[in-house]
Amino acid sequence: MPELAFYGLIFALIFGVAASASAVAWSVIERRGRAVSTKAAPKNIRSIGDSLLRSEALSTLSGYNVLLSQLSFVPKLKVLLQQASVDWSVGRVIAMMLLCGVLVLNFALRTDLVPGIGAVLLAAVAAAAPLVYLVRLRDKRYREIEEQLPEGLDYLSRAVVAGNSLPMSMELMADEVGGSLSIEVRKTVDEYNLGSPMEQVLRSLPDRLPMIDVQFFVSAVLTQSRTGGNLHDLLDTLSETIRERASLKGQVRALTANGRLTAIILTALPLLIAGIMFLVNSNYLMVLVTNPLGKVLIFCAICAQVAAYFVINKIVDIEV
Repeated sequence: MPELAFYGLIFALIFGVAASASAVAWSVIERRGRAVSTKAAPKNIRSIGDSLLRSEALSTLSGYNVLLSQLSFVPKLKVLLQQASVDWSVGRVIAMMLLCGVLVLNFALRTDLVPGIGAVLLAAVAAAAPLVYLVRLRDKRYREIEEQLPEGLDYLSRAVVAGNSLPMSMELMADEVGGSLSIEVRKTVDEYNLGSPMEQVLRSLPDRLPMIDVQFFVSAVLTQSRTGGNLHDLLDTLSETIRERASLKGQVRALTANGRLTAIILTALPLLIAGIMFLVNSNYLMVLVTNPLGKVLIFCAICAQVAAYFVINKIVDIEV
């Protein structure tokens, strides 16, 4: 019974740590996204709360669903799942986070490789792994859309010149471009076909894709619909601007490649040296593992290495 109570306490602790880690990570992501959006988004683009698309339940288990509905970070996690375009429920993601955290914590406590507070921090990192995976998946999807957008705008421009209306041109674009951009444009066209005004469905597009290029497109089309002008020329100019911006981002990435490589080498070098020392003289290195003070030093060194990696990447991460 005491062992059962202990594991129950550990489960509750990991749940709290996972919830806190998710909230903090999402707050950082949202703040960064809001900063980028503020730079490029015109004032006439506002978020809208209503949508024709209805979200699924948080979990198929009724009790678990009620519990999740009380958590404040769940709506933000739901948005992340939609932006990453994965067919997961919120309940599944949180269950995966809890499972990863509990397994790593149990392993760390049983093997006694790290000090107590280090085991908790290691479990928190493991619990945040599914969230990190979703963020990376979303960013990869955004990069794919950025690459497809100029070609999609060119196709949209040619469809407009051929005499098609904007909704019909966007439907043809969704059928031809393929990939993630086709999925998002198809959602916009479906909302319009279900009765929403074109202005409203265009305004909802930056909510699903909070990207500068998409905001440029929506702002340009909405402005043209109010003031008039040649939509074909507007789309061609916008496509060229996005291509030039992508070229500038590529130049910046090439110039900062040395800094990113430095971060990778400095992070991997201690691990490589430790591996060589273990092969040459394992007893010399095992003193750190068997000594309690050595475990603390190893844990502090790992934390310093991880912090240095993120600091270097933050320095070379230049927004364009």
